[in-house]
Amino acid sequence: MANPSALLVQQARLALGGRPILQGIDVALPPGQVLALLGGSGCGKTTLLRAIAGLQPLDGGTVALAGRDVTALPTAQRGIGVVFQSYALFPNLSVADNIAFGLQARHAPAAQQQARVAELLQLIGLAEHATKRPGQLSGGQRQRVALARALAPHPSLLLLDEPFSALDESFRVPLRRSFRQLQRELGQSCVLVTHDRDEAFELADQVAVMFDGRIEQCSPPAELWQRPRTLRVAQFLGAFNPLDARSAPEPWRRDTGCWIAPITALQIASAHTPANAWRLDAQVRAAHPGRTHTCVELQTSGDQTLVLNLPPEATAPAPGERLSLALPAEALQWLAD
Repeated sequence: MANPSALLVQQARLALGGRPILQGIDVALPPGQVLALLGGSGCGKTTLLRAIAGLQPLDGGTVALAGRDVTALPTAQRGIGVVFQSYALFPNLSVADNIAFGLQARHAPAAQQQARVAELLQLIGLAEHATKRPGQLSGGQRQRVALARALAPHPSLLLLDEPFSALDESFRVPLRRSFRQLQRELGQSCVLVTHDRDEAFELADQVAVMFDGRIEQCSPPAELWQRPRTLRVAQFLGAFNPLDARSAPEPWRRDTGCWIAPITALQIASAHTPANAWRLDAQVRAAHPGRTHTCVELQTSGDQTLVLNLPPEATAPAPGERLSLALPAEALQWLAD
């Protein structure tokens, strides 16, 4: 097979206690890319990751890595690296020995182990901490050691189970950006489990949104953000205002489905509003000032809930105040039921 997928999952199915957890999952990841499995608790994303790792046997379907069917192989024979949320470092080993652990288990020559450990210590910026124990490191440093340990044996696929979620935002954001730069430099294929939309969109080449053991949509981040295919995906992303197509004015009225528009597209109507814009009247329910914008909750006369973002310097409207609003026609997208 010429240039096979780094990961190919076909019709993965799994039930636990009679409850379906994975329901016909199909995933294809090109080499050198990052796939983010994005969804809420219980959607099946961690179970899918465990199935790819060989930690959870499937009831049906196949898993292939670089063109090799590994469905029946144990974890140790799959050639993968795993970074867990807890990092799972050995507290009694030094940073260097933690990184070398996988190489030692594979009985790599000592000189090869030393060279690989030195290379990775430089890549993660912890060369001066090689002799320290994990307990002497910060959370961000421990995360980097766990990443280096997973990368040490040159895995064909790296699996990451919410690796940044335990870190404070001041550490989490720069660390995930440095990881993305490292991943690109190495051309490392990765699958990332996360419930953080910003993290998924920043790190991944493909984002798979999961509900109830199924992938609802798998697309590049920009496409997913601009063109969600279902109302459920749009609502999960939290960046769109839904509008009932049945009660819409002409020419937007339809018998089924709904319209969506980015929250950023909704604006207060003015003399400069285009004639073909969708105009709405709504009452202010609440206003929530924030660092980047003021979020205004609105309710239309048709009992629809909308969100309007105003610049932080704008005067926030008072609850009960009525606003005349407009949506540019080009911002609207119709979705079937």
